[in-house]
Amino acid sequence: MIDPSNVPSVEETEVLSRYVLQNRHFRNDKTPRPELFMPHPYQDLSVTRHRDATENELWQVGQDVAQQIGKTLYGRFDIQAKDCQVKPLIVKAKPVANNPNHADIAGWPPSKQDQKELALKIAASKSISKLISPP
Repeated sequence: MIDPSNVPSVEETEVLSRYVLQNRHFRNDKTPRPELFMPHPYQDLSVTRHRDATENELWQVGQDVAQQIGKTLYGRFDIQAKDCQVKPLIVKAKPVANNPNHADIAGWPPSKQDQKELALKIAASKSISKLISPP
């Protein structure tokens, strides 16, 4: 994981994970539904950076998140940071307790319709993986 005392800015080429905690956020063909990338009800959308993290550490973060909110971890989608930076969105490092690799996709417009348009673009990105199931 990233050294919590020295957290660098997010680079465009970094890989990010978006954890899937609801089965309605992916299709039968293991592709993401745009709703996975909607920030509602929050202002920002949480992701985890792969930088300096092992696969086990990435899965542990996902399990921790699921356990904290009492949900099932169905898996994760991996995507390059540059494909989450659809104007006006930015990806910024935002370490949290037990996850120095936490980041936020920020800058979402207030309108739910505008958010959905951006979420559609992210979900349709060429760099996004198929659903990766937990070990």
